[in-house]
Amino acid sequence: MKTPHLVIFDLDHTLLNGDSSELWAAEMTRLGWVEDVDSFKAQHQALMQTYASGNLDMEAYLTLSLDPLKGKSYQEVAKVAEEFVRTQLLHRLYQQGLELTRRLRSDGHHLLMISASESFLVEPVARSIGFDGVIGIEPELEDCCFTGRPLLPMSYQDGKIHHSRRYAQQMDMNDWPISFYSDSHNDIPLLEVADMPFAVNPNAHLASVAKERNWSVIHFEY
Repeated sequence: MKTPHLVIFDLDHTLLNGDSSELWAAEMTRLGWVEDVDSFKAQHQALMQTYASGNLDMEAYLTLSLDPLKGKSYQEVAKVAEEFVRTQLLHRLYQQGLELTRRLRSDGHHLLMISASESFLVEPVARSIGFDGVIGIEPELEDCCFTGRPLLPMSYQDGKIHHSRRYAQQMDMNDWPISFYSDSHNDIPLLEVADMPFAVNPNAHLASVAKERNWSVIHFEY
């Protein structure tokens, strides 16, 4: 790609070997922030199963995931999340993915990370690996404290198109070609509108679509 692109990466299972929100849920339990652990785990597992089929009720999932943070200050949670990212997420990043992002950045492309995980998890990851911009799901705050609800629209499925287009407009990049890298069929909407779609470690559904539409497929190994 010689012409500068807006290069967009998903995070979980694309650049990261794992799901940051799922790992964070386990961390909240370890911290003692979850009151009814058995119920929380059962609900979380059930919702993650619907994610795999593409039928996840993201608002219900985030209501569950954000509930343990209700009433906590953003500053407190962000500080804990920074340490969580440093100790439990960064080592899970695919080295081949990091090499690719470094090469794209050195070639003059603008790197944007967009994820359906919470912004306080995604932002430290993106910042640590030199991304130019980052979009995650934003929590609703009142007096700088979590309400337990997400802000809408969320950066999930079609919502990623909305947020990436708004970002491009804000950055005066409306005319820039878009490349998008993702592992999931949930990101097919944005892959379809990207000038250069890449399926990275694709799940079965996305692999089938990528083959049918002749999209490039990349495999990273951990």
